[in-house]
Amino acid sequence: MPFIVKLLITLLIIAALIFGAYSFFAMSVIKKINYVESVPFSHSSNALSESYVRSILLVGTDGRSADERGRSDTMILLSMNSKTDEITLTSIMRDSYVEVPGHGMDKLTNAYSYGGIDLLMETIERNFDVRVEDYISVNFNSFAAIVDAVGGIDLDVSDAEAGEINVILQAEVNRLMGDAVDSDLLSSGGKLHLSGKQALSYARIRHIGNADFERTQRQRTVLTEIAGKLKSSGIKGIRAIADTAVPQITTNMTKKELYLLSLKLPFLIGDDIKQLRLPAEKTYSGESTSAGSVLRVDFDANRKILEEEVFSDN
Repeated sequence: MPFIVKLLITLLIIAALIFGAYSFFAMSVIKKINYVESVPFSHSSNALSESYVRSILLVGTDGRSADERGRSDTMILLSMNSKTDEITLTSIMRDSYVEVPGHGMDKLTNAYSYGGIDLLMETIERNFDVRVEDYISVNFNSFAAIVDAVGGIDLDVSDAEAGEINVILQAEVNRLMGDAVDSDLLSSGGKLHLSGKQALSYARIRHIGNADFERTQRQRTVLTEIAGKLKSSGIKGIRAIADTAVPQITTNMTKKELYLLSLKLPFLIGDDIKQLRLPAEKTYSGESTSAGSVLRVDFDANRKILEEEVFSDN
């Protein structure tokens, strides 16, 4: 047998072994995720949807335990476009004034408390006119555990943000984590290495800068940093997350779907992850309603932004 043929066979065997080992590891992680089958709803035929764009709704709830529903504190649409090789994180403002099926006009964040993740997905699709079928949900504990699992994250934190992180740590997060009320406080801002609970507190800041608008930016920043750490740490980081956070993560995606996603996602995560926010600037107005202070949204304008920025084919 010629040497080149032997070499090719050897390389194929090595590749098959590596792929098999990865598949075994990936499935061992995926099996730990909490799978909850969704209650189907009637999808809009006009909602934005393309075969080359895979979107997953990332939901961070303010539930303090696995059994507490709470409200949807974070709503970010993770979209992977295979034609442009782009990943886009689109934050959806919690105070968007929307039609919640069966509940009338209300803040978007309340849809989750009324009917859980299924009603939230339906509400987003009905109002923002974008197809939403899959989700991944985390609560306070799992969010902090994910950050700790990747070894913490490095962020530029202002003095004002550092002070607010301390307020949130003392008010609820330290107690939630079973730590002393004055544990892990920051002395000042700067380029800081944040632990899981410090990053959680950072992502929850609402009273610094432009309220929830800057809050969504912080949340996207944290997600981008986590993605970067995962990319650099590889299997080690994923194994750490599997051991601590994965059992607290909930999704309606099947094991097969998650496995195929695990094969695709590493090749799409680059240095530049596109970021959007809905409603976008100049497409909303503030208004006082029976639901409180809300954002009156120009949904047609925001649909056009999604179409151009997320669903582009070039």
